[in-house]
Amino acid sequence: MSILASDIEFDCDQKKGPVEEFKAIYAYARRERPLMIVTFVLSLLLAVIDVPIPFFLKHVLNATLKRDTALIASGEQLDPERMLLFVFFSLILLALIKGLLTYSRRVTSETLGQRVIYSLRLDLYRHLQSLSMTFFRSASTGRLMLRLMGDVQAVLKMVTRSFLRAVTDSISIIVLVTILLLLHWKLALLVFSGLPIYALTILRLSPQLRRTGRRARRQRSVLSGTLQETISGAEIIKIFNQQETEGERLAGHTSRLKHHLIERARISGKLAAITHATVAFGGALVLWLGGSAVLSGEMTKGDLMAFYTLAAMLFPPLRRLARTNETYQAARVSLDRILDFLERTTPFLEDVGSVDLVVERGAVHFENVSFEYIPGEAALAEIDLEIRGGETVALVGPNGAGKTTLVSLLARFIEPTSGRILIDGQDLAQVKLSSLRGQLGIVTQRTFLFSGTIANNIRYGRQDASDEEVREAARTANALDFIESLPDGFDTDVGERGQRLSGGEAQRIALARMLLADPPILVLDEATSAVDAESEELIQQAVERLMHGRTTLVIAHRGTTIRRADRVIVLDRGRLIEDGSHEMLLGKNGVYARLFNEQINLRDRAS
Repeated sequence: MSILASDIEFDCDQKKGPVEEFKAIYAYARRERPLMIVTFVLSLLLAVIDVPIPFFLKHVLNATLKRDTALIASGEQLDPERMLLFVFFSLILLALIKGLLTYSRRVTSETLGQRVIYSLRLDLYRHLQSLSMTFFRSASTGRLMLRLMGDVQAVLKMVTRSFLRAVTDSISIIVLVTILLLLHWKLALLVFSGLPIYALTILRLSPQLRRTGRRARRQRSVLSGTLQETISGAEIIKIFNQQETEGERLAGHTSRLKHHLIERARISGKLAAITHATVAFGGALVLWLGGSAVLSGEMTKGDLMAFYTLAAMLFPPLRRLARTNETYQAARVSLDRILDFLERTTPFLEDVGSVDLVVERGAVHFENVSFEYIPGEAALAEIDLEIRGGETVALVGPNGAGKTTLVSLLARFIEPTSGRILIDGQDLAQVKLSSLRGQLGIVTQRTFLFSGTIANNIRYGRQDASDEEVREAARTANALDFIESLPDGFDTDVGERGQRLSGGEAQRIALARMLLADPPILVLDEATSAVDAESEELIQQAVERLMHGRTTLVIAHRGTTIRRADRVIVLDRGRLIEDGSHEMLLGKNGVYARLFNEQINLRDRAS
């Protein structure tokens, strides 16, 4: 079964109302109030810019069909040639003005949308970084990427294509309806007779569009996560010859996404068909009843032309509103997911203390600390452990004993269920996380390097470090020789996740990064596993330099590491069962002695 099957489900099923959604978007848009006002005014002008055109046509038609030389000579009727010339230049002027307004509105609306999305994406990223490691260990990277990129992009469409276009089209409809009623209210009411059916159709189909859009979005999240997983695990897939299995799994997700998208297309098609039918019905009514009015002398041909043109101008914004509604319903799903994500709090959100951590000696005290991943099942139980400043402590125990949980609590990746943790007498629950993390260094087995140069990866430990300090950190970590042997030296691009370096080289870069950060308290997760003997020796030397003068907790798997420690702490099933030096615990012939002889010694010999 895919790991994704156990991922935390953080897709949103909570429906928020349009008012809530509008308030959420407006909270970002109002930061750009001048730009928003300019965009609205431009939208208003664009909504009415074409209204004079039907009246130009009316006067041209009436003047040309009722041309009377005597009336023209007396000034009672406009000269058709002059009228045509006036209309010609007026239409040219209107076209130029409309072009300028369209360009300006496009620029301002896109700028407004991009600024809103910029702020929203930054808030999402900041919120993401505030979530604890519990969240990251549960969530799918692919789904998170879709939330930060795909959902945000959908909201951009909502701002630039839904809200702003809906404003323009709504104003156009109101203006046109008003004018049509003033011109011939009976004919106008007949033309509008099809609109209630159209409105009811939109109200009926919109929830279906949204439900289908939510299913499609969720399935797209799953597909994105699966792709991320198969790309990251490409080597394992090939080793176990599972290309066909993974292909079938991907095909299943893709097929389900295809089904949801086709269903959404069917619903959209129904809406489009009813929209076109409404338009055709309205146009036919105007020609039939308007033509009858002309024959009876109730309207002039010019009046009919103006009315028909205005009615024809009414239906494009109606069609656009239908398409806008589709975009809006799809974007609402993304917006709801974003708002749900931003509202996510405990147990995932890390609380932030109010005071800075001041480390003088680096003494650590776990005071009756317990922790439960699952309520009622203790991962750690009443751990009472004092570590002196500058002391090196090896944490030893079988898998699942609680070693990683203990150091995760120290880094506040997770919070104790009960008890407290103190550094130099300061309760970690009261200190700022940024202050704690600035005093604590963690080197794990799984070395992570960022795409970019070796120098930038080392400088990640302290951004303001000089080139000489970066070089010195590399030298202390036994990385300088191999770096200088590379054609580009410190400017060598390590590739994604440092894949262009060997395991041993990447670990030494990670140690150099930590040396540059220079934290007073250090946590090491046996950084010498899975490397060759020469690299291990170089890494071990670098580790010893890194540990010198610091309080160090080592999750130890090798005898050489344990022997160098001042104390050995033995954990088993979440309890601290033995505490002492390596020699003392061997002499007790207890759990540690058995573990050392049966596992650690054998592992050392095998390596």
